Amino acid sequence: SSAGIKKTISLGIIALIAIAAAGFYIYFYASGKADEITVLVHGKKGKDELVIPGRGKVKLIYGDADVIETTNDKGEVVFKQIPPVFFKKGATVELQFFDPENEPYRVINPDSLYELNKGKYISLEVLLFGLNKIKGVVQNMITGLPLDSVRVSIIGTETYSNQFGEYTLSIPDTLQDKFQNVHAFKNGFEPWEMHDVPVQTKEEMPILLKPSFKKK
Repeated sequence: SSAGIKKTISLGIIALIAIAAAGFYIYFYASGKADEITVLVHGKKGKDELVIPGRGKVKLIYGDADVIETTNDKGEVVFKQIPPVFFKKGATVELQFFDPENEPYRVINPDSLYELNKGKYISLEVLLFGLNKIKGVVQNMITGLPLDSVRVSIIGTETYSNQFGEYTLSIPDTLQDKFQNVHAFKNGFEPWEMHDVPVQTKEEMPILLKPSFKKK
C-alpha cells in the first residue's frame, strides 16, 4: 500500500541520517584525543571591554561541522572536546558572534579564518553595528505639519531637517554609543530633548516641537 511505501521511505531516511551521524562522530571524535580552545570576546577598546558576557554566543565552524557556546562572566567561550583534525597544520576555522536577543553585534573582521593552537586563546573583536546615525521626521506638535531647518544634535555633531521635516544625523566613530541624548531646536518652538535613545534599533525617531507662546 502507499502508506507502507511511505513508512519504508521514512525509515530509510532515518537510517541514512543515523549512518551519516555515526560517520561524522568517527571522523571527528574517534580520530584521536580531543582538546579544548578558549575564545575571548571583546570590543574595539581592547581585551578589558567585554561584550555581553554571559549572553553572547560564538559559533565555531569547520567544514560542515559547527559548534555554538555561550560567553561566561569573563567574556570567554570555552569549546571543549575539539577533535584533533581541527588543530592540523593549515586547518582553519571560522568564528561568528551573535546576540540571542538580536542586538546587531558582529565580528569586526567577518571574513577572517583562525588557526587553532593548543594552549592558546583566540582574541575575537566584536562591534555593535548600527550606531552611526539617527533619522526621522520633525513635526509641529499642534498642527502636525513638518518643520524645516530644525537643528537636531547630540554633543559633538548636528544636522538640520529639510523642507519635508526629514533629518539624518550622522554620528562619527568617536561619538558612537549604544545610547545617545538627542536635542532639537528651532526659533519659535520650545527646546526638545530625549535621553538614552537606543541608536542600534535603527527605528526612525519622530520629533514633535511645541510652539512657544510668549506672554505679552
